[in-house]
Amino acid sequence: MPGWAGHQMVDPTEIETRFSNEDSMSAMDSIFTEPSAEDLKLIDRVREIMERLPAREADFVDLYYFRHLRQTDIASIFTVSQPTVCYRLQRATARIQFILSLPDITERELHDAMSGFLPDPLDVEIMVLMFKTTCQSEVAKQLDVSQGLVRHRFIRSIKRMAASEAMQKYAALFRTISENLNILREVQRNPTPDQVNHTVD
Repeated sequence: MPGWAGHQMVDPTEIETRFSNEDSMSAMDSIFTEPSAEDLKLIDRVREIMERLPAREADFVDLYYFRHLRQTDIASIFTVSQPTVCYRLQRATARIQFILSLPDITERELHDAMSGFLPDPLDVEIMVLMFKTTCQSEVAKQLDVSQGLVRHRFIRSIKRMAASEAMQKYAALFRTISENLNILREVQRNPTPDQVNHTVD
């Protein structure tokens, strides 16, 4: 993902309220402002989060919000419909907002904590990747296992942590992720007629 230096920044917590099915940037002009010091810190945080999004979502957010391409232009580049672009932008926004709400725990800290508690290395990898990607289909793809296995072991590990006083912080973290899988999961909508011949990944 190219750096965002020089791009003007919209507050990610407000992005979702800016979505419209109308493919026009004219209504967006007022939300791009000179970044304050606090904005610059947030840009760095969002850059990290962008690396955790599914690749297609990250591309759409970068092109739409920071490169100012129209949704129809993005749709043309990726050979999908404009409603598909809008939908994926909405999914990406929900994911960004959610990740911003999570405790600031490093991947290394989490890996060390999971390795010291879970006996199966696969369970450790599942928990770390679920934190990193917030997407069980992405975890399944990276580990070359089924989504069902990922979800089963994810929930089982949460229950184990919940029973340990020393792991309450991590149990709470993963419970929050589990409770929000309905907005974080990668799903395919029923295709509209103009999407029948296109793949949404």
